[in-house]
Amino acid sequence: MSRAVRAFGVLAIPVLTVPVGMATADAATLPKPPTKTLPSGLDVASPYQAQRLCDPNAKPGVVAFAKLMSSHYKVGSADWGITRNCNSGLTEHSEGRAWDWMLSANKPNEKAIADSVTQWLSAPDAQGRPGAMARRFGIMYIIWNHKMWRAYDPARGWAPYTGAVPHTDHIHFSFSWDGAYSRTSWWTGKPLTTVSPGPASAPKPTTPPQTPSAVYSLLIQGATGPDVVLAQKVIGVTPDGIFGPKTAAALRTWQGSHGVKVTGQLDPATWAKMVALKLIPPRSTSTPAKPTTPPPTTTKPPTTPAKPPVTTPTKPPVTAPVSPLAAYAKLTLKRGSSGSAVVALQKALGITADGAFGPKTEAAVKAFQARHNLPATGIVGASTWAALMSGTGTSTGASRGTTRVATPYTALMSTVLRNGSRGAGVKTLQRALGGLSVDGAFGPRTASAVKAFQKSHHLAQTGVVDSKVWQALENRDYPLRAYYGTVLKPGSRGAAVTALQKALRVKADGVFGSATVTAVKALQGRAKLARTGVVATLTWQALEAELRRR
Repeated sequence: MSRAVRAFGVLAIPVLTVPVGMATADAATLPKPPTKTLPSGLDVASPYQAQRLCDPNAKPGVVAFAKLMSSHYKVGSADWGITRNCNSGLTEHSEGRAWDWMLSANKPNEKAIADSVTQWLSAPDAQGRPGAMARRFGIMYIIWNHKMWRAYDPARGWAPYTGAVPHTDHIHFSFSWDGAYSRTSWWTGKPLTTVSPGPASAPKPTTPPQTPSAVYSLLIQGATGPDVVLAQKVIGVTPDGIFGPKTAAALRTWQGSHGVKVTGQLDPATWAKMVALKLIPPRSTSTPAKPTTPPPTTTKPPTTPAKPPVTTPTKPPVTAPVSPLAAYAKLTLKRGSSGSAVVALQKALGITADGAFGPKTEAAVKAFQARHNLPATGIVGASTWAALMSGTGTSTGASRGTTRVATPYTALMSTVLRNGSRGAGVKTLQRALGGLSVDGAFGPRTASAVKAFQKSHHLAQTGVVDSKVWQALENRDYPLRAYYGTVLKPGSRGAAVTALQKALRVKADGVFGSATVTAVKALQGRAKLARTGVVATLTWQALEAELRRR
C-alpha cells in the first residue's frame, strides 16, 4: 500500500530494481515462471485505484491468479487471503481485488519462490518495458519482505516499506479493476488499451461495515490489527495481529469449549463472552448529542397598530461534543497497562496503536506532558486526559492551532546515532529505513541505508543520524502533522482542505463539499471515531495512519 508521501505527489529516488536479499538458491531447484503465448503489445499500466466500495467478494481475475501461482509452485493456497471485511481500513481486500500469498521469508524455499516471482513480475521485458508481467495480470502493486513495488510508479523500484505489517510472512498483491475482472492480456490475449475506473456501486456486501457500538467489531479471517492481537492472546495463539487459518482454527476450538456458536469469526457473541469472562476489557462508544432546535413560533398580527414587543431570540441549547477519550478519563494508565483505553491513548498521541503501554508510549506521554506544562511522569491521569481532550474536540470553526502531537521520532530528535550505536533508538531507525534486520545494532548495512536515505533527501551523506535525519523521517512518515491543529468542516476552503482531499483521494478542489464529508465520515467510521464529518486532530491522525498502511 502506497507511502503517505505519494498522496502529495512526492517522488522518491529509485532504491533497487529487485527486493533486498534476493534468494541465491540454485535456479534449477525452482520452477520456471508460468508461460503462454502473449501479444507483443503491452497492457497500459493502471493508476493507483484505492478501495472505495464495500464489496468483499473475490473477483475472478484475483482468484485465477491465486490458483495459477499456488498450483504452479505447489505452495500456498488460493482459498484464503483475498477477501477482508470492510472494517479493516483502506484496503483492496475489502473489494476482493487483493491476494495475500502466504510465503515466509524465514523459510528458504518459500523465500526463494517469493523472490523469484516478485522479480519476474516487476522486471523489464525484452523491450525494456518495466513490470511487463505485472501489467499483463493487472497488478497495481506488490509488497514483500519490507519492500514495495508499484506498477504506476516503476521508477521507484523496490522501495522500502515501513508499514505496521512487514510482509515477511506473505506477499501482498493488489489488482486494478481490469486485473480483478481478468480483462488483461494474460487472460484475453489482447493488450488492454484503456483503464476502467471500476463499478460505480457495489452489490449488497456479504460483510457490511460495522458501526461503532458497545461491542467489538465483527472480524473475519483476513482481518488485521490490535483487536486481532487481543483475541489471539485469549485463544492462545501467537499474537501477530493477523487473522489467518491458525487463528480461525483456534477460535473455533475456543468457541466450542465456551458454549459460543462455532463460527470461526470474532462476532458479537464471541466478543461478549470474552468480556463476560473478563478476558478482555469492555468497550463502549460515546456519541455527541444533537443540538435541539426550538420549534418556530407564529404570532397572530394585532388588529390595531401597536408597537411590537421586544423579544430576545431563543438560542438553541448547545451541547458540547463528547470526546472519544471521555470514556477513559477516569482511568489511570501507566507502563504495563493494556487494552482499549491504551489504544485510544496511542491514537491521540499519534503513535502505533497496539494496545500495549510500553517504553515508546511512556516516552510519548512524557513528551506530551512536557509540552502542556504537566509533570512529565509518563503516567496518564485526569490532568493528562483533560489536556488530550482539549485538543481533540470537534470545533465547528475552521481554525489553525499549534498542536504538535508526538511521533515515534519526537523523543529521538536530540539523539545522535552512528556506527557502533546500540539500543531501542537504532531499532526505530532500522524499522523506518526498511530492508534491515531490526537488531538494534548500528553496523555497516545500517550506515549504508542511512547514507542512501540522506542522499534521497538531499542531506550530507555522513551515515550519522542527527536531528536533520530524524526530522526528514518524521516529515516522510507524518506528512499531515502540520495540520493536526487545523479544524475543517463543511464549507471550509483552502490548502488544508486540498491536502485532506488528496489524502482521502477525492477531487482536490480545495472546497469541503458533500463528497469530502462522505469520505471523512467513512474514514471516521473505520477509525471508530464519532462520524461527525468534522476534521480535527484525531481524524487527521487516523487518516495519516491509513496513509502509512498503504
